[in-house]
Amino acid sequence: MASFDRKVERNQIRMNKKGKGPNAGKGRGNQNPRTSLGAKGEGEVFRGRNMILPGVLVLLALLYAAVGLVGSAAEMSSGLFWLTIVLYLILALTIFLRKPYLRINKGWLYTSKYNRDKILEAGNISKIRVTRQKVIITPKGKDTNWVFYRGRNLFDTEAMGERLEQYAKVHHVTFEKE
Repeated sequence: MASFDRKVERNQIRMNKKGKGPNAGKGRGNQNPRTSLGAKGEGEVFRGRNMILPGVLVLLALLYAAVGLVGSAAEMSSGLFWLTIVLYLILALTIFLRKPYLRINKGWLYTSKYNRDKILEAGNISKIRVTRQKVIITPKGKDTNWVFYRGRNLFDTEAMGERLEQYAKVHHVTFEKE
């Protein structure tokens, strides 16, 4: 395990020297690698809340419990039956408590997509489009758009739009507001 950590550290230093990382040109310094990514680093953070998937998981757990109650009593007394219901509820709680975020740093944007932290440099942003209901950040190339919804994830799109407008002016990124 220690050799893997050394390889990761060597690769981080190499990427920073090439100028392709969020810490490009800064070296390692006193920066903690655990806080350089995620919502706990420097910059302004906008948090949302996952509501739909946890709600669906709770409904599935309740549906499974209802089907078990209507069915035979032998299935209901099974430990696996109750374990399945509890695990659905734990998964729903875990997803509910893990808040989606957008962190705006000096020259970088951070978010979590598919349970991984994603980074987007200002030079790799094609345009930023802000509407009342959503914020869309379009990267250059074939990367997927970053979409932050007001209704689905309870993001404050107005405040995000104001901050992203300042970010776009500083970094000369196309900004559209509807």
